[in-house]
Amino acid sequence: MNKKQKIKYKRPEVFTAVCFLLPAVFMWIYWFFIPAIKSMRLSFYEYSFITPERTRFVGLENFRRLFADGAFLKALQHTFLMVAVVVALIAVLAFLIAVLLDGNIRGKTFFRTVYYMPYVISSVAVSIFFMYFFIKDGVGSKLFALFGMDNTTWFTSTKYALFLVIIIYVWQQIGFYMILYISGLQNISAELYEAAKIDGANKAQSIWYITLPLVRPTTYLVVTLGMINAFQIFDQIAAISKQSPLGSPAGATSTVVTFLYQQSFSYMDMGYGSAAAMVLLAIIFLLSLIRTFISREGD
Repeated sequence: MNKKQKIKYKRPEVFTAVCFLLPAVFMWIYWFFIPAIKSMRLSFYEYSFITPERTRFVGLENFRRLFADGAFLKALQHTFLMVAVVVALIAVLAFLIAVLLDGNIRGKTFFRTVYYMPYVISSVAVSIFFMYFFIKDGVGSKLFALFGMDNTTWFTSTKYALFLVIIIYVWQQIGFYMILYISGLQNISAELYEAAKIDGANKAQSIWYITLPLVRPTTYLVVTLGMINAFQIFDQIAAISKQSPLGSPAGATSTVVTFLYQQSFSYMDMGYGSAAAMVLLAIIFLLSLIRTFISREGD
């Protein structure tokens, strides 16, 4: 069939598709698109919920304040560190688990379910569990102390609190990305592995020369989704901060998301918070473009 030839759909099919799509489209417009436009507009204003009558246009002043604000720069640094570590851990661990559970092992359906279950559990509940796990003399703290780390309460330590957030998030999310990798692995023909085995390739060589190249599209998807989601980590940080200000202890877990939340809803400076949200949006968009460019270059 000619690529330029248009596929003709029957009216009932088009009507059915429209009926299914419209509710999702309306919800997306109402809950995401319109608030994003409003936030973009507010980023150029000095605006507060408490005194809306004092709203005034300030242009790029909010953005100038952001990049002169030490707290924002610190939050930005924490965000990039967390995203880099989270995406790397998720991509590697999810792939290894998927390879193990895609083989001919007994009870693999059970193990897949076990690994996926944390993804559907409340983030706050998981965070509270890990907080007790990583108190001083707790199982987690003692385990990491074997590798030279301090035996201390991690969520009150400025040294370890951010890494506790990373551990919680990776543990909870890894099952979702494992499923993505499993779906990618199942599209690889078994004949390729059989041919490699005949040629004398061992398991590690088959994974390196066959599996990794053929799951590259899945890896790109995992990296993209992982990066976008990691930039928006909030629940775990809020749970660890407990009754303290977001980003506690002493700003060790502050991120761009917690910064914009505090500015918008704690200090009621919606214009300043919206400017931080726009910076976060720009960063995610730019990194997504770079990832897309790299993936096209690799094809």
